[in-house]
Amino acid sequence: MSAKQTDAPQFISDLSGGNFAQGLGIALTEVAQGVVATGKKGKVQITLDIARIGDSNQVKIAHTLAYVEPTAKGKRSEDLTSETPMYLNTDGTITMFANHTSQLFKEFENN
Repeated sequence: MSAKQTDAPQFISDLSGGNFAQGLGIALTEVAQGVVATGKKGKVQITLDIARIGDSNQVKIAHTLAYVEPTAKGKRSEDLTSETPMYLNTDGTITMFANHTSQLFKEFENN
């Protein structure tokens, strides 16, 4: 087991350059509004499929956001799927950029 955990809020905000997090916010709002307006149940579902990229420490995160918003006459659904490459770092965390590259950004900040 790894010593550190992946920063889940940062992970979600990194998916599709922030578009996944924005879509999640929209889905939650629309489904909740439909539930309150109709009294029917709604659903928001997140699916993450993780696959290794070649022989590297990179992984491909295939992410799907699916939701069902109840309406007065039935339901409305949407399904959004995309992929984001990420790194599995030596400490076990998953990040957009490999941890060993962080010193590059610090070097530029000092100049």
